[in-house]
Amino acid sequence: MRPLAPLLLTLVLSCAPRASQAEMVPAGAVARVPAPRDPGHVRVVVMGDQGTGTAGQRQVAAAMARICYTHGCDLGLGLGDNFYPAGPKDVQSPLFRERFADVYGPLRIPFAMVPGNHDESWLSGGDGADARGAEVQVAYAGINPQWVMPGRFYRAPLGPLLDLFAVDTTPLATFVPGLRPEERPGGPWARGQQTWLSETLKASRARWKLVLGHHPLFSNGNHGDAGSYDRGRVEYQRGGAVKNLYAVACGKADLLLSGHDHALELFAPQPECPGTWTAVSGAAGKAEGRQRGTRRAAFEVYGSLGFLWLDVTPNTLTLRFYTVAADGTETLAHTQTLRK
Repeated sequence: MRPLAPLLLTLVLSCAPRASQAEMVPAGAVARVPAPRDPGHVRVVVMGDQGTGTAGQRQVAAAMARICYTHGCDLGLGLGDNFYPAGPKDVQSPLFRERFADVYGPLRIPFAMVPGNHDESWLSGGDGADARGAEVQVAYAGINPQWVMPGRFYRAPLGPLLDLFAVDTTPLATFVPGLRPEERPGGPWARGQQTWLSETLKASRARWKLVLGHHPLFSNGNHGDAGSYDRGRVEYQRGGAVKNLYAVACGKADLLLSGHDHALELFAPQPECPGTWTAVSGAAGKAEGRQRGTRRAAFEVYGSLGFLWLDVTPNTLTLRFYTVAADGTETLAHTQTLRK
């Protein structure tokens, strides 16, 4: 989507609903995720950008189910853009059933979800300007326990082995200014989320710590790195605030997980973020895009559907990337093991 002409955008924003600052700086929530059968061994399947409603989404879901049947899954992660082209406007929308419950219900595991820019659409699909779309998804968590999203940013502890920290990056990288001034980059909501992430990561005593957000810190795909997304003309489009948010996790979290680019990518710790690996798993519904960046990757594949599976033990975190072919068959494309 292209930004609106400045005059038209000003007129539209002048008529937009407003919210108080108190509403825009919530405390981080805590998710109550069922404890894994073995507290010393957790298996996690990771999807992103899945909500297309296409045969491709269903093929990836079926491949995920086969891997979960063979290797086990205790939890799923949804990294945003849970619905295309725009998120539901109320919890009774059939999209929740068509794009989630019917597709992933058979896996019989909870999914910790984060919102993406398409989920928070306002004027056009993917503009990321209306946080009410994320709030509808938070409300849906009260209806379907398989959908875990107690807040727009939250912590999901899984005992002493694993801690998940979910963030909402969409207000920090919008195509047009967000409806709520308090949520725009540099505002109180962004600062509050950043403070929460820093403090909860520092307080966590879990063996492994993972941060989940829709927008990537590093990517060689269509959108690129945080701080230079889409070669945006203005700062709020380039995602400098996303980069600032993730910066507080560098060296504290073991792995940053994101989608947004419809690719599978893995980067070892970079000079800009030492001590933390980053992965993109944004190909669970769309097989498009191509390599644009030149950052050295441990693994990357573009133009193929796919997902990520994690195997977590006290001493190892193993990442397995799977691609899914046009006939629906999955192939193990890359394995990487992190050790402590």
